[in-house]
Formats: sequence, structure tokens, C-alpha cells
Amino acid sequence: MSFLGLAPSSSIALVDAATTERLTYAELARQGRTIGATLGVDKQVVFLVARNDAFSTTAYWGALDAGHAVALLDGHAALETVATLVDAYRPTWVAGPIGLAGRLAALGTELEATTELLGGELIRTTVASRRDIHADLGLMLTTSGTTGSRKLVRLSVGNVEANAASIAESLALTPADRALAMLPFHYSFGLSVVNSHLLAGATLVLTNDGVLQRGLWETFDNEACTSLAGVPYTYQMLERVGFRQMELPALRVLQQAGGALDRRLTSLYRDHMAQRGGRFFVMYGQTEATARIAIVPPGRLVDKLGSAGVPVPGGRLRIVQDSDAEAAPARSQAAGEVVYEGPNVMLGYASAADDLARGDELRGVLRTGDIGYLDDEGFLFLVGRSRRIAKVFGHRLNLDEVEAMVRESGPAAVIGGPDAIWAFCAFGTPAEIEDVRQAVAARLRVHRAGLRFRHVDAIPTTDSGKTDYRRVQEWVE
Repeated sequence: MSFLGLAPSSSIALVDAATTERLTYAELARQGRTIGATLGVDKQVVFLVARNDAFSTTAYWGALDAGHAVALLDGHAALETVATLVDAYRPTWVAGPIGLAGRLAALGTELEATTELLGGELIRTTVASRRDIHADLGLMLTTSGTTGSRKLVRLSVGNVEANAASIAESLALTPADRALAMLPFHYSFGLSVVNSHLLAGATLVLTNDGVLQRGLWETFDNEACTSLAGVPYTYQMLERVGFRQMELPALRVLQQAGGALDRRLTSLYRDHMAQRGGRFFVMYGQTEATARIAIVPPGRLVDKLGSAGVPVPGGRLRIVQDSDAEAAPARSQAAGEVVYEGPNVMLGYASAADDLARGDELRGVLRTGDIGYLDDEGFLFLVGRSRRIAKVFGHRLNLDEVEAMVRESGPAAVIGGPDAIWAFCAFGTPAEIEDVRQAVAARLRVHRAGLRFRHVDAIPTTDSGKTDYRRVQEWVE
């Protein structure tokens, strides 16, 4: 059985917007297997420096179909990051765009040979060391959108295919769907768009353009794209470009994940898609669960506004209120740590090359680190992260809840300092921000002296569009 059950056919599998290249499913399978054969028969570690293009998609599918262990890295990040990870994990192969070998060599990475193939490069390194690679290891992803960490999430092919199937079922994907794949390929949400649509036999329109670029919308219209997926930052930018006033006659589905979208925007896009006869899917997930954990059915966004949804098919959610992962589920609407169980839960983490020999350490059970509760119908409501807690004047405050309050007025990031909570606001005049500070202090029932609000031009984000709290922390320090 081929990876993702891909069946060679004359249907269009992907369109590369930058080059206008179009590959049918038969061509994708043939080219992918050419790449897989070049990598060899024995299981190897392959680092793919990925972009949203035909080569990256083909190399990804071909390497996994051939049974190799593939790590996806950001093709737009500083190359020093790639070189550091190569040094730590010592892969046999590095694949990426034309010119990658020369740039790696200039950084001191020792290379044995380079093969140009299908618009990219397959680079054999001299740093590979003999070691065991667990038979179940298929995919490795960086954690939480970070760019400098050596920590990787270890996933099996079974994890990937299970989550792709649950997403395809939840979204009712068919071969008629045409997704604009603009989220970074190496990011678990972006990759899940790729996996679920390939599994469904749909078409992917690959682009590296962003929502602020005119070319993206020309591609969307010219290719009659039916769906778009984005993180909260994406939807903030959609408002800036007047997305809800665009025609886009083929649009039928919007997806949102990668963090909580504020209720105002959720309501706006729920109503917008309902008015045009489409669907808006709000989802919750983690890289450690191969992408998606829960989803809100579009028809329940009215009465379940603010919910992260119900488990994806094949998954189960429960809440625990102590350190015992096997504890009995918490009573309904009592907050505790969210525990997810399902076939898409990772094998475990890796921090060095030797970790790639390790097997399944979680056995399908993931302690998410998120705090939430389940209502009487089993819908999950998140209230924060276990580590996102600050104490002000003796009050324990959930920073995610505070941030949600501030974001009712505009883009913001909230973190805890040594003696106060800091809110950085990318909106408003000084007087308006002060009004928000006083209103939040009143809602929290703390003295406003414990809340320090500052205006900034923009909230920094990671490459996956999430708030970059490490950079925000530097503003306080």
C-alpha cells in the first residue's frame, strides 16, 4: 500500500503556483518513487528543507513511501539552523532547493555528492554515522514552530495517515476540493492540509505567497480554489486586505487552527461563510498529535462559540486534575489538564541522533499541557496553558485568559513579569489602551498597578504565525 493510499490517476494532485507546474497523481507517484529509489533501499534519515513547491511535496511523499525517516525543516529559515540540526542528527541525506549544497558547504557542512533531480537537490552527506533507526519512525517535525531548538517530534507513518483520514472525514473532503496550501509545509497544520487532501484525491495549489500579496489572490481566483486554512494571525491579516468583500466564487471552506481565534473574528467568519453557503471549521491541535485533536462542527459555532470542539474521529478527550495520567476523568465542566488519546499521538520526542532508535513511548496517550474542561456534550473549552500562570498581588492569573480579554480590543500579547503582567498592544491610542487596562483590571479584580500595558507596532510571530513569546519576553527584560 502506498503512503496515504495514493492511487496513480490522471487527476491533478498539485499545482505549483510559482512555476505553473502541474502534476497528476500518476506523475507524483512516478517522480516520488524516482526520488525514493535514489535515496536507497535501506532506511535512512532524510532532512527535507521544505518549501511550498512541487519538489518538496514530491520528495516528502517519495521518501516516506520508500520507508525512510524524514525530518521537515523550514526552507525559509536561516541556513545556520539547518546546519546545526544536521550536525546534531547526522542525516545521510539532505534534500532541498537548487543551490542548497553550495550554501551548506559554505557553512562547513561536509558533503559527499549532490544530485540535481526534478527541480531540487538530493545531497549525500559525509556526517552520517551508523546507528539504529526504529522501524516505526517515519516523520520528524520541529516543536511549536520554534526555529532554533534541536527538539523534534517523532511520528510514525501510521500517526500521519490516521490524522489525515480523520481530517478528511471531518471536513468531508472529495476529489473536487482544491486547497490553497499557503501555510508552511514544515508546520504541522500546513502539512495536515497536504496530507488530508492527497489522501482524499483532491488538488493542492502550492504557494509561498502571503495573504498581503496580490499574487496569492490571483492564484486563488485563477485556480478556482475551494478552501483556505489559516492561524489566528492569518485571519487578522484577512481583515486588513478586505477578504470578506472579495468575490472568490469557488470558495466553500475556511479552516482555522494554530491557537485560539478571538470570538469577534470567529463570529464574523462563521457568519460570512454561512451567508455564502460555505463552512467555517475551527480546530484545535498540537504537533505532538500530528496536527488536529478536536474540531467544532460548523453548525455548532453559534451555540459553542469559544469551544475547541469535539475529538476528531478515532480520538478521545478527558480531563485530569492531578499528576496521574490514568486518573479518572474529571467531572463535567471542572477544569484540569487536557489528555488526548488516539492513533495520531506521537511516538515521543528526540533531542539527539541516538533518540531515533527509540520506539513508542506514549502508547497513544498525550498529556497536552493545556488546561480546559468538557461540557455536558463533550465539547472542549480551553482556559490556558499549565505554564502560562502569573501571580499578581497574591492572585494566580491565567495569562491566556488575560490575553483573550485584551484581544477583544485588538492584536496583543500578554506575558508575566517579575512583579506584574505585561500586555503589549498593537492597537489604539495611549488613552484607548489605558481604558482597556482599567477595564481588564476591573474584570480581574486586581489593582491596575499590577497590569502594565504598552503600545507596539506589531506582535512578533513565529514562522507558523503563532505569537513569539520569547521575543515578547525580551521587551520586558
